[in-house]
Amino acid sequence: MVGFDPNQRRKLTPFDHAAAGAVSGVITRSVAQPLDVLKIRFQLQVEPLKFGTGSKYTGVAQAVGKIYQEEGLFALWKGHVAAQGLSVIFGISQVIYVVFFSSLILITKLKTCLQI
Repeated sequence: MVGFDPNQRRKLTPFDHAAAGAVSGVITRSVAQPLDVLKIRFQLQVEPLKFGTGSKYTGVAQAVGKIYQEEGLFALWKGHVAAQGLSVIFGISQVIYVVFFSSLILITKLKTCLQI
């Protein structure tokens, strides 16, 4: 298993695992938020995505430029705070889940090996 060392002197606490999950959630959401804003804008657009048909957004680069021009750079992070909370909770629960079940699987394998 990647990153697992049974001879490790210092064991990570549940808080350490939760902090790692929270940090990964914050970073992931911060990077992905502009793409989420673009996705939602395209989903809510009624017009087809064709040039010359009156569509507000016709492509990713054009949409980024239009949002920046009309609303400013930080408009790409609209709704970020609420989504960030969800990502932190998800990151914490995912890391704790993986660590718990990885440990459980390792213990089960060790018990099986010792019985043979």
